[in-house]
Order: sequence, then structure tokens, then C-alpha cells
Amino acid sequence: MGFEELATELQKGADAEGRKITNAAEKSAAKIVDEARGKAGEIIKVAKNEATEFAKQEASEKATSAKLAAKKMVDDARDEAVEASMKQVWQKFKSDSMKKAVYPGLLERLVKEGMEELGGANFHGNLPALERSSNSTSQAIVYARDEDHQYLQGFQFKKLPSEYCGGVIVESPNGKVRVNRTLEEVFAQKKPALRKDIYDRLF
Repeated sequence: MGFEELATELQKGADAEGRKITNAAEKSAAKIVDEARGKAGEIIKVAKNEATEFAKQEASEKATSAKLAAKKMVDDARDEAVEASMKQVWQKFKSDSMKKAVYPGLLERLVKEGMEELGGANFHGNLPALERSSNSTSQAIVYARDEDHQYLQGFQFKKLPSEYCGGVIVESPNGKVRVNRTLEEVFAQKKPALRKDIYDRLF
């Protein structure tokens, strides 16, 4: 075999090997592309599912937030309605309590209640409690409005602070114990039960 024939044969062999390699590379590339497409499809599917779940979660959170906001608005409106009613009840209570036919007797009862509470108080540590007697009563200090002194006798008076519209504050002789029996305090003690009653009636 001559040199030229040998070169031709080698060329043919190289071409065939090149085609084999090219075919194998093309097949491999196609396989890689197919696998990549498959993986991309899976990734897209997972991403879509995650996006859907996220959207659902976002919608659920927004709905929950909206419900909470609506509930707060309703609760606030109810509280405002109850408070408005409480103010009306207070005005009625104050008006009825201050009537001339009622107030003097009420004032005496409030002082008596204050004195009874003082009677159970120990003013000097180990010293005996203030006795419920005319002497101890006259020694107690009663905070009252100037115009209310006429209804109460036998007490040492001090001026009722201006934030109170009526009633009394009874104080022990040494000033260590005070019993608040003002109209404001009497009403404040009734407020929890009144508020519940008003709420039940309104709603």
C-alpha cells in the first residue's frame, strides 16, 4: 500500500471516528437538554405550587387581619356606646342624689357608713380601734361642701376637694385613715355591675 492509499485510509478512519464522536456528542447533548427541560419543568411546577400556597397564605392572613380589624371596630363602637350610656346614668344618679328631698338623708347615711368603716380601723398601730361612740364621732374629720354642714352636726369639718360634687370623706382624728363616701366613689363602686347590665341591655 502506497503512501497516498495509506493517507486515504487514515482519512476515512478519522472521518468515521469523527462522525461517531459527533453523533455521540449530539446524543449526549440532546439527553442533557431533555434532562434540563425536565428539571426546569419540575422547578417551574414546584415554584408555581409554592407561589399558589404563598398567595393562599397571604390571602388568609389578609382575611384574618381584616376580621380582627373589623372586630376591633365593633368592640370599640360598643365600648363607646356603653360609656355614653354610663355618662347618662351618672348624670341621672347625680341629679337624683342631689335633690333636696333626698340629699340630706343620703348625706347622713354616707357619713354613718364612713364612721362605721373608721370604727374598724386601727389608727395608732397597737392602740385600740376608734370606738363607735359620740365622742369618737365628734373627733372624726368630715370633708364636706360648705353648704352641706347644715345637714351634719357634731363634726370637725374640712372642705371637700373640688373634684367631688357631693357626699363626704371621713377621716380619722390623726389623718391616717380616710373613707371616701363621695357620690363619685359610690357610683364608681357600682360601675362594673352597671357596665355589664348596660352592655347586656344594648347588645
